[in-house]
Amino acid sequence: MPTLTVEKVVTNQNIDWASAERLIEHWNAAYPAMRTILDTVIAAQRKAQPPTVDLPRLERVRRELGQVDRGTYSVCTRSAPFFSPTDAAWLVRDVIAVTYVAHPQASAIYRLAAELADLAVKDLPPGIERTPEEGA
Repeated sequence: MPTLTVEKVVTNQNIDWASAERLIEHWNAAYPAMRTILDTVIAAQRKAQPPTVDLPRLERVRRELGQVDRGTYSVCTRSAPFFSPTDAAWLVRDVIAVTYVAHPQASAIYRLAAELADLAVKDLPPGIERTPEEGA
């Protein structure tokens, strides 16, 4: 059961309450499927000889997604817990990389990724603009 809350998301001052509520809806729809997908892929890859994916990376992604969900994720081990849409988006991207496109919950995961991408753009520091090569 997902535990990410609006209060945990708005620890990021660049995310307003309405955006946090929208994100929570997408998170709650996608997080259980992401956990199941990671658990399944990790279990299968532990048996594969040789593994076809970076197993330690997937284990880290699973651990860090759990931290994001609990609101205990820190960008740095010495910093306080903080919600980062950019870091969460990178984690979701890693789940998408091992998710079959026709998975029954793939659409929920892609919606979450899109919501995180929108929030990540808002989270850019003032004065930082994307270059034309990045699609500004």
